[in-house]
Amino acid sequence: MFCRISGNKSRGKVIAKTVHSDMLWRCEYLILGMLLLAELTQLGEAVTANQQRRNRRLRSDNGTKRLTGTKNQTGIRSNRRQGTARKLSAKRVNQNKKAATSSKIQSRIVGGTSTTISTTPYIVQLRRGSNLCSGSLITEQWVLTAAHCVKGYSASDFTVRGGTTTLDGSDGVTRSVSSIHVAPKFTSKKMNMDAALLKLNQSLTGTNIGTISMGNYRPKAGSRVRIAGWGVTKEGSTTASKTLQTAQIRVVRQQKCRKDYRGQATITKYMLCARAAGKDSCSGDSGGPVTRNNTLLGIVSFGYGCARAGYPGVYTAVVAIRQWATNIMANN
Repeated sequence: MFCRISGNKSRGKVIAKTVHSDMLWRCEYLILGMLLLAELTQLGEAVTANQQRRNRRLRSDNGTKRLTGTKNQTGIRSNRRQGTARKLSAKRVNQNKKAATSSKIQSRIVGGTSTTISTTPYIVQLRRGSNLCSGSLITEQWVLTAAHCVKGYSASDFTVRGGTTTLDGSDGVTRSVSSIHVAPKFTSKKMNMDAALLKLNQSLTGTNIGTISMGNYRPKAGSRVRIAGWGVTKEGSTTASKTLQTAQIRVVRQQKCRKDYRGQATITKYMLCARAAGKDSCSGDSGGPVTRNNTLLGIVSFGYGCARAGYPGVYTAVVAIRQWATNIMANN
């Protein structure tokens, strides 16, 4: 672009001013280009951040993500366990349909093998309609499970089934729940102290039904622990396992787990982490047992997806909630 100059100016001066004006316009274009590039860069970063949030999952979906019987993250591990602009996935499963979830988590046994209830007679199914979690029978009338499976619901919403290997539980024994006791520090946002006790309406006994004692120690890093459940066998699946699954995983150092989950979740003293290549709990496994030498050491809680490299499963440390649980059972 050229600017017009009036008056008795020499041709040389006109040319000089015209060139100078042209340079100014070029500078303005350059500045505008740089501003546009900055805007595009910020937009790209925002899109990337949103995509990262979509990929986060907890192992349960606070009851919103479902599995069909024949998912939530993606269940509890539930998703934990499960879908929104994505968080961690908690590990709870609903066996009807998939639903987007506002919470976090995902959980079923990924990379496991089929087993029978006789090897884990203390594991029970926790049902709320078509929603599935697990629990551990610690006395004949008390079940220890994950708080995210039950918080916000009434005792009458749940049934507990023990003594069965299969998902349909046709050979099991069913009990109703008379009261629910959620750990005092639990919040769905942070998943801290993710534990709850269910008192059954009557003792749960029968073939292949037994209790397990709560551990009074935290397993060392590198030690093997066992997980079990009926959850989905891979992240994103909508089908729960028809038979009980189990897998061996190894405990991860607390410091390493905090580093792995930095920016995703806060790993507290109430949690322990464990992993194995290609093995993990996933949607539908929430509330289930983590054991070693027939002692209950953990409760399936949440994780970032299922069996993802760099993200171990996160479990409630039973030793950290043991005193609370003992007091609840003694006073109720």
